[in-house]
Order: sequence, then structure tokens, then C-alpha cells
Amino acid sequence: MTAPAYVPALAFDDRPVLTIVPLKPGHSREALSRVGDPSWDLGPAVFRENARRCHVTVHFDVLEHADVQATMRAYLYARLNVDLPGYRPKLLPACIRQAFNRARRFFGFARGRLGVLDLSRIDPALIDAYARHLRDDPARRPVIVGHLLEVIIDLYHYRDHLPGGGLSFEPWEGRAPARVAGYRHVRENRTPRMPEGIITPLLAWSLRYVTVFAQDIFAARRELDRLEAQRDRWFAAERGLAHAERRQRQRMRLQRYFRSRARQGRGVPVWVSPPNGSASIDPASGTTMPVVNVQLLHLHVGVDAAAEPAMHLTLAGGASDLIEAAIADMGVEPGGMDTPISIDPDRGLPWRPRFDAKSLILEERMLQAAAYVVCAYLTGMRDCEVQAMRRGCLTLKRSEDGVVSRHRVRSTAYKGTRLL
Repeated sequence: MTAPAYVPALAFDDRPVLTIVPLKPGHSREALSRVGDPSWDLGPAVFRENARRCHVTVHFDVLEHADVQATMRAYLYARLNVDLPGYRPKLLPACIRQAFNRARRFFGFARGRLGVLDLSRIDPALIDAYARHLRDDPARRPVIVGHLLEVIIDLYHYRDHLPGGGLSFEPWEGRAPARVAGYRHVRENRTPRMPEGIITPLLAWSLRYVTVFAQDIFAARRELDRLEAQRDRWFAAERGLAHAERRQRQRMRLQRYFRSRARQGRGVPVWVSPPNGSASIDPASGTTMPVVNVQLLHLHVGVDAAAEPAMHLTLAGGASDLIEAAIADMGVEPGGMDTPISIDPDRGLPWRPRFDAKSLILEERMLQAAAYVVCAYLTGMRDCEVQAMRRGCLTLKRSEDGVVSRHRVRSTAYKGTRLL
């Protein structure tokens, strides 16, 4: 028999929550949450890349009563650190919140019936009442009822590892919680496949993003990074000059920028989609007026409006006159960045207008989603396995004549392993 997991109260409260599980690099067991802490953070022992913080933490102060808190700590500590061969392995740290929520339901029910949460006073009538309480909710499927009833079985099997003991009788005379809940069999996955009419265009557009649009998106990000670095250099070099001198230099750079645009047959940059809904309506025609992309102009002339709002080009003494004259002379251009836009092979036209800072962020997110769709669909990996891939995980196997015969992807398999 495994040695009991509990120790005297003071020593128990000072123990690390996790005694032997592997930890991610950079974390030490001494720095882990202690049993007596108001919250437990098991993130250092969760290796899944897509694990949400709320799933790997528990907060005991949401439990109103001290007896419920104490029992919950003891139960979760036993689940995390005790392996019961033939019944349950140790609880995965990534599942701590789920176990907390399931136990909280039963502990609250038992305390409401008994007036105090004392596991030694729980009897068959009480657990039968809890099972009926769960089954009486028509919205709660039997499979969910079975999961919730597992807590009661745990309190019997972990009785030697709980301070004060657990249940003194075997619940439902050994019947499985699934049988008590009322369901007979379980299929692993009942989620239907995505219809061909949905997955086909989704995959097609995702591949288009990855193979055609990505090069433009990456080039636009490099352009924006260069412009921001150039703006920062000008800003740092001229910050000590008099205001009038700095403004004169900015106007001269803006004039050169407009002359260059005119030679290229391009217009003053305007936002593709105005930020913060700042577009105005022409009272005569009722059409939406274009909004000048002043952010891009600032990058080209060395203005950091976030650091110095008074230097904004459209304020009095700025460069509104130059901007209005340029619009009258050259017209406008949506987006305005210099990165050329590739031709969509299906339409024979650019796949989008030129970028601005806002549309670039949007397209980066779209590219990220497209890459996920392609990787998930073509590999068949689970979400956590896709997100565990790292740069360099792809290798190619070639035939003797150099033709690629297989793509190999290296990631982390989680299902069926205990390192989660």
C-alpha cells in the first residue's frame, strides 16, 4: 500500500503543492505554490503550449467556509501527488481547475445537508441524494453526471491520504459512476467532420495566404519596422533643437516625400479603414471622406506624436497646408505604404490595397490563422500539438534524384503521456 500522503497540519501547509512532477526549465520546486497558499499556480509543471492560465490555477478564497477549503486542499493535494495503481494515476497539473470545480459541487452539497463538511458523516443516503440532484437536471447529460460523481468514488479510494480519512464505505457498492449516472457506453468523439463545402474554401484560402500573401505581409512588416527605426533616429537627433527648427526640418522632409510620391504617380496616403471610426461624411454627397494616414506621414518626417503630442502635423503651425495642397494636386491612395501587393492568380488583380499599420496587423492575424489551419488540417495534430511546434521542426526527405518524397514534422505528442 502507498504510504499516506498527509502529514501534521503545519508541515502540510508548508509543503510544495507538487512533490515530484517534472517542471519546465527555469522553475525550482522551492518556488512552487505551497499547500497553505490562498492560490495554487501549477503553470511551472504544465508543458502544453495552449494551456490557459485559468485552467492551471485555483483560488481557495472563493470557497466561503474554512472546512471546505481545508478538505479541498487535502483532496487536490492527494490527487496531484498520489498514484493509486488500478484506480487512478496522479492528476495532471493541467486538470487542476476541472478537479476543483467538480469537487466544489459535491462539497457544497454535502455541507448544505450536514451543516459542516465532515467526510466521516457522509453516508449512502447523502450520496444517493446527490446523484438524484444531478440527474434531475434535464440539461445535464449522463456523461457529465458520471464525471461529477467520480469525486465521491475518489473520497473512498483516497481515504488513507486525507487528513481525518475519507469515506468509510464503498459508494454504490462498487458500481461505476457511469452506471449510477445512467449511461451505458461512450464513443470517444461524436463531433462531426466539417462539411466539404466549408473546409474546402477554408483550406484553399489558408493555402493562398501561406503561399502568396505571406511574402507581402512579411515585407510590409519589415518596411514598417524600418520606418519606425528611422523616425526614432530623427527624433533622437533633433530633440534638443528649437521647436521652430525642428518643425522646419519636418516640413522639408514632408515636401520631399510628397514630391517623390508625385513622381511615382501616387497620392497622399489615407487609411484603408479609419481607426476608431474617425471617418467623416461629405454633407453634399453623403459619401465617407477619406482620412489622411497621418501616422505614416509622421514616420516619414520624424514625428513621434505619442511622445510629443504637440508636434502632430495637423495641429496649428504643423503641416496641414502642405497636406491639403498635396491632396488637391495628387489625390489620395488607400494604405500608402510602399510594399507592392502581389497579384491574386485567380483574379489577375492585387489581392488587397496597399498596407497601412492597421491593416498590416489585421493581415498578420489572418496569416497566423491560415498557417494554423494548414498545419492542423494537413498533420491531423491536436491543438496543443500544433502549438508545440517550433522553428526548425520541419525536415524534408528526398529521393535519390532530389525530389521531396516526405515532409517530417517534429512536435510533442500529449495524448497518452503524463508530461502535461
